[in-house]
Amino acid sequence: MDQTGSHFELGLAAMKTGDYDKAIAEFELASQENNDDYRTFNCLGAAYAAKGRYEKAIGAFKAAEQIAPNVAKIHYNIAQAYEAVGILTEAEYEYEKAVSIDPTYSKAVEALASLKRRLNHV
Repeated sequence: MDQTGSHFELGLAAMKTGDYDKAIAEFELASQENNDDYRTFNCLGAAYAAKGRYEKAIGAFKAAEQIAPNVAKIHYNIAQAYEAVGILTEAEYEYEKAVSIDPTYSKAVEALASLKRRLNHV
């Protein structure tokens, strides 16, 4: 296994055990060594979000989006982070983007409906 793969795998293992600081460190290394794998940035964003560091999470998710703009899960993750910091119009936009990419993505469909109810758009 190459170095990038090993850092990515170590990051995943750390996420599974709840060691988000180690996960962040490993995903950061993996992203520096291979900056064109959206999964690394998506996982890095998830680790930041798990620590409540939503601005950093949004940055990592946005990096993933630059690499793979048509992956619904990335837009869902961006929306979740925006919602967590109270930027609800951006969250709504990202949920809508996720649903437009994959109309069968039930988590995004449900989150969008819930957010629209909160915003009284229904």
